[in-house]
Amino acid sequence: MIFNSFFTQIVMAVLAVGILYFYVHPTFTNIGVIQDSIMQYQAEKEKVDGVNERLVDLNSRMESIPPESNQALMTYLPEEVDQMSVSRDILTMTEEANVYLESIRYDKTTPRPTDKDNNFIRHNFSMSVSGTYEDIKLFLSKLEQNNYPLEVSKLSISVGEDSLMKADMNVVTYSYTNTI
Repeated sequence: MIFNSFFTQIVMAVLAVGILYFYVHPTFTNIGVIQDSIMQYQAEKEKVDGVNERLVDLNSRMESIPPESNQALMTYLPEEVDQMSVSRDILTMTEEANVYLESIRYDKTTPRPTDKDNNFIRHNFSMSVSGTYEDIKLFLSKLEQNNYPLEVSKLSISVGEDSLMKADMNVVTYSYTNTI
């Protein structure tokens, strides 16, 4: 009997260790994996909720902007640049500043995104004007006060005939492409 009860105890101990190793341990491991997945899901859900809150905030801010301001933004930073309109505006500015527009040329190379931000595309205009110093200075200030950004990227001024000054310049404007 002693042998039988001792043998039974050993079998029971081995059976208990087997149950622990082959059933309880994988179950606890599986529960741990599920808990990790739940925590990861909760963290990702918090991130999504944060993005959704930010989206709602930005959407409400966008809707609070008056339509006139949106139209002004589209004028200031259009999706595409009409070279004829820019040339016409420059011609109008030269007339207002009392300078003579000798030449204007649009760089016909394919506009490419700028290095700073891939959404902004540069459009280059080369031009030459002549007039008095004060008139050229007034013309440059008119370039600055335009409805859309005109940036003088290169400027050289020389004295021409009849004590008039000649300014050769490159003017750059930008368009914005929304690539979402």
